[in-house]
Amino acid sequence: YEANSRIKDFISGQDFNNYTITIHNDTTVEHGILNVSKDINADLIGISTHGRQGIAHFFNGSISEDLVNHAKRPVITFKI
Repeated sequence: YEANSRIKDFISGQDFNNYTITIHNDTTVEHGILNVSKDINADLIGISTHGRQGIAHFFNGSISEDLVNHAKRPVITFKI
């Protein structure tokens, strides 16, 4: 419950009226995103990416790429 507390501390003092905090644990980040999107019946999955290429991409892989290849929902990526 520490994560929940830290999130609430982070948003305290902000003018948010309608929000939900959801914490989901799964075997991998990819499985977690896919399972949450299924649970909430999401229309779209949005995720940021660093756009790494070459050796960095080889060693680190890409959650965004894995999602695009395995999701049954559309995935939009934003390069940061």
